[in-house]
Amino acid sequence: METTIKLSKNTKSALDSLKTSNETYEDVISNLISEKKRKTLKDDLIEAYKSRGKQDLRILEEWESASANIE
Repeated sequence: METTIKLSKNTKSALDSLKTSNETYEDVISNLISEKKRKTLKDDLIEAYKSRGKQDLRILEEWESASANIE
């Protein structure tokens, strides 16, 4: 199913600047969507790893404290 969307001249010009001669506008828009999804996933993964790192650090500190009490 195809549809038509209205774009401002500025947006159309921006799409034109991203478009190569053999790409369609759908290709350009699909690439932008994919890029946005990858960036979002990357940002989410970075935050998850930071959180996990903080948890691991707390566990390490608890372990070192408990180990010191044993010795």
